[in-house]
Formats: sequence, structure tokens, C-alpha cells
Amino acid sequence: MSRDTIGRAAAAGILGVVALAWAAPASADPIALAVSSGPSLPQKLNRPCVIGDPSCHNPASFSYTRLPPHDGADKVNSPTYTVDQLRNLVGDTFTVGVDLNQAPGHNGGAYSLLAFTMSVNGSVLYSTSSATTLTPINPGNGYSDATIGSFSLAGLPGSAKVVFTTTFSGGTAGREQYFLRDAPASTPAATPEPASMILIGSGLVGTAIAWRRRRSAQA
Repeated sequence: MSRDTIGRAAAAGILGVVALAWAAPASADPIALAVSSGPSLPQKLNRPCVIGDPSCHNPASFSYTRLPPHDGADKVNSPTYTVDQLRNLVGDTFTVGVDLNQAPGHNGGAYSLLAFTMSVNGSVLYSTSSATTLTPINPGNGYSDATIGSFSLAGLPGSAKVVFTTTFSGGTAGREQYFLRDAPASTPAATPEPASMILIGSGLVGTAIAWRRRRSAQA
């Protein structure tokens, strides 16, 4: 077998591994998120919102999705962000605060958070594992009523596209807010396996391109 044939076979193998690496995130199980009740985050720190109402007051360069008024049940996506956008605001590790705006007199103000996810390049990387019933601890302005987390951007390329999605029911009053907060340095977060696969794939692509360029120069 000639060196040229061997080189082409190696490049084909590399590109095959790359294809598997890029396909892996779509089939990998999402990293589980915990939902914790409690007034842990002050309302004045409810920024940046990814989904919420007009009082979020985000930086001008960071948009968010406004929930429709009187939205009792829905599935809502945030805008599409880049990893660099999120990283510049909250670092690599963060949680999501949930501030309810419920009427406590109706069914105790129960709000069903059916699911909350974070997708990267179209694949769900983080997801709550089951539906959670939340109740307003501090109705109106004050503190968040629950937190979701934690999330990690470690290892993800800065240009990767990120979307948050909430699915809920039981909304009875105003609009809820979902906002990002940087996590304490002592809080560990799982490093996303798909991110490693992306980086491996990127390195293999570079190797294949370099081999092809050398072959062209020799020709």
C-alpha cells in the first residue's frame, strides 16, 4: 500500500471519528439539574434575565424573552446566546434563579416547573430530571423562590450557541423571571462531556486539514 493511500485512509478515519464526536452530544443523556426551593437570591440581583418580564433591566447587549401577560402554561425559549456572552457576565459556573409572581390564595400559589433545559448547538446538555411544584415564598419583589443548577460552560467553545427553555403550568398572576447568577467558587459543576467531544473533534479536523495541505504542497 502506497504512502498516499495510507495517508488518505488515515484522513478518512480521522474524519469518521470527528463525525462520531459531533454526533455524540445528540445521543448523550443530559446532565441532571437540581431544583431547590428557598429565598436564596435577592431580587435586586435578578439580572441578567433569560426569560422574564419588563422589570428584568438587562444590559443593553443582553436580550431576554418576555413572557406574555397572564400566561398560565407554556413552553418558552430564551434568545440564542453565545458561550462567550454568558461567560462574560457570570463566568463558567452559574445557577438560574426563579422568581415567582403567583397569587398565594389560589391553590397555595402552586407553580409547576415541568422542565428547564440548557441546549448547546441544538443538543440538550442540561435538564431538570422531573417536574417540580414551586410555591411563592416571597410574593412580588423580594427574593427568588427557587434556584436551578448548577450549570458549567467549562470546555465549551466561545462561539457555541446556547438556548434556555422553560416548560411550566399553573401560572396564576404576573410573569415569572428566570435569571442567571454566578455560582460560588466552592460549588463544583460537572464538566460537560459533549464539550470534550467538540474539542477532540476540532483537533482531529485540524490534523486532517494539515495532512491534506502537505499533500497538496508536495504535488
